[in-house]
Amino acid sequence: MKHSIGELLDIVYRYYPRGVGVTENGDIDDRLCEKTEEHARLVAARIQASKDERWHSMLRRIGDRFPGMLMNHSLHLPTGGWDGCYSFTIDLPDSTDRTLWFQVSFLAPYYIVHSSRTIEIVKQTRDLFSVKFRGMHVIVHRSPFDPGVVSRPDDSLRFATVRERYVSFDLLPDEQPCAEWISRDIEATFGCEPMPPEIGTVLVPDVTAGLRLPGEVRLYDCLFSNQHTWVKPSPSEVSAPGADVEASKLTDSLVAVLTVLAALYQIAWALMPEVQSGSSYWVVTTDGVLRKEEVLRVLAKIRVLMDPPTTPRGIASKRELEAAARELETLVASWDGEGDPPAAMVAWASRFLDSWLVDADPGAPS
Repeated sequence: MKHSIGELLDIVYRYYPRGVGVTENGDIDDRLCEKTEEHARLVAARIQASKDERWHSMLRRIGDRFPGMLMNHSLHLPTGGWDGCYSFTIDLPDSTDRTLWFQVSFLAPYYIVHSSRTIEIVKQTRDLFSVKFRGMHVIVHRSPFDPGVVSRPDDSLRFATVRERYVSFDLLPDEQPCAEWISRDIEATFGCEPMPPEIGTVLVPDVTAGLRLPGEVRLYDCLFSNQHTWVKPSPSEVSAPGADVEASKLTDSLVAVLTVLAALYQIAWALMPEVQSGSSYWVVTTDGVLRKEEVLRVLAKIRVLMDPPTTPRGIASKRELEAAARELETLVASWDGEGDPPAAMVAWASRFLDSWLVDADPGAPS
């Protein structure tokens, strides 16, 4: 190693502010870090790295040596985006799920080569469940054994298998020839050396990285990428999952609530560019009760998005969406907002969904 751990930490602190990024309630707020001198230095390093012809020449050589197998994961660098490394993968032949990762830090003279492994952990489920319903993915914050929301629960809902992917530096025999050839090219191109896991997995206690809080961040996260799980997770570290429930097992009461929510959010999603572009993953959460204030809040957003619509689907269906929103506004105005949604509101939602989801576009949430 060319650097001690203390020297590596000094490098990290040039690009990651210490004691910044965590709000008073313990959440991560990236905007706090983005205002710092350290982050500006990191963005500049990314942009500068994107211009290095050594990187582009090496990619061309490797692409020629492994045709059709290389994927460049650093196309974002010219924008100053994420990561502290050049990153690319090689998809091994005769395999559907065998990928070698190569990452070369431009913050320190080190690189890493790894593949992935999957561990399966059986956990007792939490008091919530997910269900796919009429074009949306719903998280219901109620027990799947609550007879008010699930009519036919069974013991299979008590446990779920969680699959966690993590990094492995112990390459399989058929992975090693490819890794060795590319490693020689990396070392010759950049004059760097591999960073061993016992160094890269050292914790950095006082910075944030991506969704990782202080105390969870490792040297690998800062000098390479925070998009990987660098240490095999233990069962105690894996969060308990919710159960997956089939829509056919929901009670009539919950079906009524979800039907109205599905129609409401399908109108909103049709008008939102981020949904139409597929750049966001949309999930609806509910406790199984429809509340008047939630419906009014989304309707208010729909009115803004409709004036005028900016998405292709919103423009093409403006008249239909306006009519649907007006009808729902009328139904909500006469509703006291207590208990289950009225039958007229559920009937409206069913009619809308029956016509709307028949030709739903590929970008719609599912």
